[in-house]
Amino acid sequence: MSQKLTPELIGRAIDKITLNNALIFIIGVAAFGFFFDSFDIVIVSYALPMIRQEFRLDPTQVGLIGSSALAGMGLGSWMWGWVADRWGRRVVFAATVLMFSICTGIAGLSMSLGFLIGARFLTGLGLGGMVPIDQALVAEYAPARIRGRVSAMLPLCWPIGIFAAAGAGLLIVPHLGWRWLFALGALPAVLVFFIRRGVPESPRWLADRGRHDEARTSLAYVGVNDTMIDQAHREIAAEPLTPPVRDATFGDLFTPRYARRVAHTWLMWFCSGFAATAFSVWLPSIFATYYHINLTRTLVYTFIVAGTSVVGRVFAFSLIDLFGRKALIVIGYGVAGGAALLFTQATTETALLATAMLYGFFADIGSLAMTVYTPEVYPVRIRGKGTAIAMGWGRFGGMVSPVVAGLLISADNLALVWGLMAAFQFTSAGLTLLMARETSGRNLETVAKPA
Repeated sequence: MSQKLTPELIGRAIDKITLNNALIFIIGVAAFGFFFDSFDIVIVSYALPMIRQEFRLDPTQVGLIGSSALAGMGLGSWMWGWVADRWGRRVVFAATVLMFSICTGIAGLSMSLGFLIGARFLTGLGLGGMVPIDQALVAEYAPARIRGRVSAMLPLCWPIGIFAAAGAGLLIVPHLGWRWLFALGALPAVLVFFIRRGVPESPRWLADRGRHDEARTSLAYVGVNDTMIDQAHREIAAEPLTPPVRDATFGDLFTPRYARRVAHTWLMWFCSGFAATAFSVWLPSIFATYYHINLTRTLVYTFIVAGTSVVGRVFAFSLIDLFGRKALIVIGYGVAGGAALLFTQATTETALLATAMLYGFFADIGSLAMTVYTPEVYPVRIRGKGTAIAMGWGRFGGMVSPVVAGLLISADNLALVWGLMAAFQFTSAGLTLLMARETSGRNLETVAKPA
């Protein structure tokens, strides 16, 4: 019978490996999932000016379209988190990619507002489950010394997907119409084949379920051999004995020992999700309808802003292990809040574009660091649920914001939209400054222990 493995023992052994081809493959598959996730969630933004014209929608109805996918994402994050902790990370990733791909294609067939809202909701149901579980799976495979940069590869691909969606919108919408944009979004289904064939289950999850032989197989895939496991075992045995800590359960999320991280991550995701979605969903429509910028220039401007967001994430990626998660969240969201206030003073196209670029650059710095940070602070047994629920609150924040923004814009209160975005970004930065624990370079099991 094989030696019993524990998540802590596995973590120590994984910390000894280098960035090898197997680990790069796992990261690459997961990163492509993030890319297509953001592409599919954002393409509606670049289609909305034409959808609004075709279906003759008012701002409130436009807001409902923007909110529908986020509502599905919120519910999907919570639902799939339970599935991942019970049946594994890998199966959830494959199922959710297939679901959001198919439903994105179906949305392009919409002939009514209700059909489009329903299709976008189902798209979000798949999208919401993939992101947190994808992030948790990669975090559980990454060595501590490079976990920040490894985990950051995933959210780094998020604005690249938005950038690609903006480019596709610019090339497709004015010439072929908005429906072909959704047809393009159905392509990620091909990822399912590679996911099922190549990505092994998390060894930490397998060991926690008592499936030690399978855990050893997953470890061997990324280059962890018996010598590394034995060395990790000797290191743990040489440390002073500490009182045993019982395994975390879902109920622990609502106890005092986890209250700080739960309150911080839930509120941070809700606030940042509200601001991010209000910005990404409404920016093209605000440019086109509120400031009367023509459709082509609107799509060019949003394409430039999306490119700036990519630069922001690359910048954060290069600094995530040097400065840590906490500093980047505080600086990123703090400056983004200030940029949101600048929108109230921007009146020319140049000023609007410059302010949007400033906002996108720093908001995406904060977002990358937040996405890396969240799964690190939850124990393995509830990492899927803890991460998914926190991100789910971000989706619900995003669900509320397009509707709220639509109502305010209908009432000619655009300045209040920018003010709310600023307030929520400042709240995310302030909560992190006061409540976050720095996780950079620390063993995953050590970080996840109750304070």
